[in-house]
Formats: sequence, structure tokens, C-alpha cells
Amino acid sequence: MHKAQGLPISTIIIAALGILVLVVLGAIFGGQIGRFGRAASECPGRCYLSDSSLQDLRVEAARARIAVDPSSLFQTKDCNPEIETRLSGSYTPRNLPKVDDPSAWRCQSCCIVTG
Repeated sequence: MHKAQGLPISTIIIAALGILVLVVLGAIFGGQIGRFGRAASECPGRCYLSDSSLQDLRVEAARARIAVDPSSLFQTKDCNPEIETRLSGSYTPRNLPKVDDPSAWRCQSCCIVTG
């Protein structure tokens, strides 16, 4: 008769526990990365949007039944180069309500006070 060959049950249990720990760690860090991404895309200063774009956004907010007036999140005065710096990139305003498509709520420029 041949002896049965295989892994001891303790090795299988340790491997299963290791995989479970990796899955839990992945879930924890995955949530933190998503939270960081949302915070990193927020404008730290004030968001500028042209009058026509702001009007379009008001129509979009009314259509989507969003109870926030876009003019409370955006300003229509562009960056003042004497006291503000325009940040490059794509930003959303602070306190953006939960919307299905946040790409429509992007600033045309994000202005931060520098001097």
C-alpha cells in the first residue's frame, strides 16, 4: 500500500486564515484610497465658473432634483492674478452634494490666495 501524500490540515487552516487577513486588509485600504481620491480632487480655494456654465449647471441641478444652488459653490469672478494663484488640474468645489456624475460640477479654475 502507498502512503497518502498531502498537506497537513494545520497548513491548510493557516493558509486560509492568511488569505482572509489579506482580503480584510484589501477592503480597509481600498476604502481609504477612495476617500483620499475624493479629498484630493476638492478645490482648496474658490471655484470659478463662467456665468453661462453656472446657468447650465443650475438647469442640470434642477433636472436632477439637487437641492443645492450651484451659485453657493461657485463664484463667477475669475482668479485675481495679483493675490491669487490658479491651480492646474480638475477640481470640484468644497461641500459638493452627492451627485451621479460629478464631472459636470468641475471648476473651470481653482483659485487660492497666495499674497
